[in-house]
Amino acid sequence: MGCRFNIKQRFNDHHFIIMRHYLIPLFATAVFSVSAHAGFSEGMTAYNKNDFTTALTEWKALAEQGDPRAQYYLAWMYERGEGVSQDYAQAVRWYRQSAAQGHPIAQINLGNLYTLGQGVSHNQKLAVYWYRKAADQGYTSAPVGQGIRYDNGEGTTQDDDQELPPYRKAAEPDYAALQFSLANLLYNKGQGVPQDYGQALQWYARAAEQGHALAQINLGNMYTYGQGVPQNYRQALYWYRKAAEQGNAYAQNNMGNMVKNGLSVKQDYAQAVQWYRKAAEQGDPGAQVNLALMYAAGDGVKQDLDQALHWLFKAADQNDAGAEYHLGLMYGNGEGVLQDNGRAADWFRKAAEQGHTLAAHTLGNMYISGEGVERDVEKAVYWHRKAGYQGDAYAENHMANLLIAQGHGVPKDYAQAIQWYRKAAEQGYPSAQVNLANMYRRGIGVKQDAAQAAHWYQLAAEQGDTNAQYNLGLMYHAGEGVKQDLMQAARWYKKAAEQGHAGAQYKLGLLYTKGSTAVTMLNQ
Repeated sequence: MGCRFNIKQRFNDHHFIIMRHYLIPLFATAVFSVSAHAGFSEGMTAYNKNDFTTALTEWKALAEQGDPRAQYYLAWMYERGEGVSQDYAQAVRWYRQSAAQGHPIAQINLGNLYTLGQGVSHNQKLAVYWYRKAADQGYTSAPVGQGIRYDNGEGTTQDDDQELPPYRKAAEPDYAALQFSLANLLYNKGQGVPQDYGQALQWYARAAEQGHALAQINLGNMYTYGQGVPQNYRQALYWYRKAAEQGNAYAQNNMGNMVKNGLSVKQDYAQAVQWYRKAAEQGDPGAQVNLALMYAAGDGVKQDLDQALHWLFKAADQNDAGAEYHLGLMYGNGEGVLQDNGRAADWFRKAAEQGHTLAAHTLGNMYISGEGVERDVEKAVYWHRKAGYQGDAYAENHMANLLIAQGHGVPKDYAQAIQWYRKAAEQGYPSAQVNLANMYRRGIGVKQDAAQAAHWYQLAAEQGDTNAQYNLGLMYHAGEGVKQDLMQAARWYKKAAEQGHAGAQYKLGLLYTKGSTAVTMLNQ
């Protein structure tokens, strides 16, 4: 069954995913009091679950009643286009109402929109007015002071460099939070700002050097993945540690990942467990999953499946898809619990509904085999499609196999199969490259094209796929789709033969028997 996996092997599939998810918008750094209106907290709960429709409904009702926090978040959603069409004019409207009631971040964001000229005419004077309102409340993210001066209410900038866009001029003073926000815009292509990793790196660095923990994390991420800068684990570790020492759970989790994998530091599972525990005890779901996997594998801590389940359930209570997926695996494999394929399927479904590719693929396999669920080929195809649409090459290749296979109840569709094979092949998945080559070679679902077949065999053969190596040898031997070349044929036969491919061994043996000069030259 598709849900049988070795738990030790699953760790590496999860931990770097966790590291990618923390490019956090400016508003997430603010802390607000609990709303006197139940609708506000309900809106926040929905928003954090990406249920933007419910959040919009809850907050709009409160905003129309005059709640400044709801007005702020409603404006944010219009500015971002979350749950509603992006509309800067509506964002200005709601920011203005919230700002008029003294909401400091609404005042800053309204100033930003006046600075950018989005949803309202560019007006530096009004931008400074709203920035100063926030600054007068002690909110130091407001960009007033060194870089912007105001005399009798007239806003001007000290820096007349016209090459800098207005938003960057507003960020010139060293106010970490606004620099962090600008870096996010440049990283994520926000509000019409072109993506620019190099510039984002600079602004994250300025904020990070002032102790901004989220900027330190994002700067660490850019060094980890080589975005805008050469990959440098030492620098990534430095910035993660800076944020972790401030108690930031995201950074503590990433420190655990670095130590666990020995990235620019001595590999130390026990120390990784310590970092994961610090973050997990603060409620970070990614760290809770990582800590659970350490307990399950007995890495850096005595193996304890009860503790593994404890932390997985903690993370699953926060709707963490990775936790739900691993709970499915534990129930499917009977690890720490009685094996229960029905409960396994339930957990896989929860994760798959949140877009977890492996969970969707595994659930699709369960519907094919009828384990834990009633056998249902249509549902199997549905979940495999879900996995495939998310760009998982293995699932895409499997989806194509279903479309051309016999006995699965799926109507044959060679043209669709070609599309799925191509999706996976273009991601470099060798099995799909071989399958696509086979389709071109035989003219199934596509016009017969030996040259295209040779092309895809070549790509897979270079990755060590024995079937591709053998077939590429055949094509060079026969001059099919390529110029006949017995030397190349012998070369690919030999590569496949050395991996135990019987057909290649036979063909190579024939060349030896015939005393082919190609074999002699290959040996030399």
